[in-house]
Amino acid sequence: MSSELAPPKVTDMLCENLVNTKYENLSEWNIECFKDRLLDITGCIFGGAIVEDNQVLVDLAKRWGGTEEAPVFLKGFRAPVNNAVLINCVVARSNDYGNMFMHVLGDRIASHLGETLIPLGLTLADMYGTSGKDFITNNVAAEDLTGRILYTFVNRWPFDMLLVSTAAAAMASRYYGLNAERTKAALSFAATNSTDPANSYYDYSQEFKYHNGESARCGIMSAELAKGGWRGLVDPYFGHWGLAVRDTGGELPPNYEKAIQDLGKIYYTEESFKVFPGGIPNTPATVAAQKVRARFIDRGYKVSDIKKVEVERSENTGYNYYAAPFAHVDQLNALFCYQFQVCCALYYGTVKVEYVQTKAIQNNPELVEMVQNSTMGVYKFAEGEEPVRGMRVRVTMKDGTVFEHTEPATAMHKYPTREFIISKFKDQFNAFGKLPASTADKIIELALNIEKVSDMREYTSLLQI
Repeated sequence: MSSELAPPKVTDMLCENLVNTKYENLSEWNIECFKDRLLDITGCIFGGAIVEDNQVLVDLAKRWGGTEEAPVFLKGFRAPVNNAVLINCVVARSNDYGNMFMHVLGDRIASHLGETLIPLGLTLADMYGTSGKDFITNNVAAEDLTGRILYTFVNRWPFDMLLVSTAAAAMASRYYGLNAERTKAALSFAATNSTDPANSYYDYSQEFKYHNGESARCGIMSAELAKGGWRGLVDPYFGHWGLAVRDTGGELPPNYEKAIQDLGKIYYTEESFKVFPGGIPNTPATVAAQKVRARFIDRGYKVSDIKKVEVERSENTGYNYYAAPFAHVDQLNALFCYQFQVCCALYYGTVKVEYVQTKAIQNNPELVEMVQNSTMGVYKFAEGEEPVRGMRVRVTMKDGTVFEHTEPATAMHKYPTREFIISKFKDQFNAFGKLPASTADKIIELALNIEKVSDMREYTSLLQI
């Protein structure tokens, strides 16, 4: 390690770059990918608005009242900004359908930044009347800083979640006009109040989405405290007990110096899109189910002809919460369950947000029975077979005919066409069902040309009823 790069030099340089980044510094890919992600997350706001348990937060915000400074999207009222961003980000994450994953210096890194940053940015852009170019730049600059720090982590899962509040504070600092020193103070408060125990997925708790909202609120509070003059840490990431050295015995991580490689020249952002509600790991299992369904439908079979459904993960795919049984029969469990996702795709032909809502599930006993009678197992590779990670779905019909397909895990990260992104948006817009189709068309038009918008309230007004 070079002594001239010792803490807090790297963090200081990251803060300087965050503050000084301009729209002109971004690549064409940064801008085009962001427009896709904006439309994608906007769709997730519509899809998340139908999730019933979010009403708890809406009722709280209305009870607490306060200054009507920021919009609560699709809920018909305004609230103090800290409460508005909490709800908006929780809603966006609610079906676990947003974009994620970053490629930093060739490494693919899990992240859940977009479901916080884009709703947070939309909320702040509405307050400030931000231009589309600044809206893009604020988001990309915050992602880049966060991804570079995350790259240095020795263990990234589930510690990627610890940096969502960092991303929120970084972006809020740009909206608040903080300089690099005050930005580092804001990052200090966000880093020391980072959240998210990974067991929220295993326990099927609403904490998985509350994390994104609380991180946004933490970002707002962090920027407010920094603006008010509170003193931050010398280095919240690489200094004493910093987040990036928490698992290294206080030693700087081996990738420490790389955090500033090509700083200001390359901007790292999220770039993977979810094909189905409930997370990227569902993708190969659900695609396999779709292909099996197409085959038996083509042969003249119906869903009612199914006798047995078997779901298997490859032997080099570790056990996780997706492989657990469908025990709770509700939306939270449905999002993170291979067996539900597979049976849902077999039943409907796909998985949409309206299919994974608790009432829809509980009102479909035929689907529930199919899921609960399905099995989850592991398939082993034959001798000499290439060990390709993936998911296998095998369906046995009542007459004994078997249909089977194995889908490689590479299906999780294929960049979608813009047609798919538009279709995904429209599906969720239609599931919300409270605005005319002309509004959807206007959102699509603006999202895909957002850099030309002079005042983001032209866009955010379409998310208010």
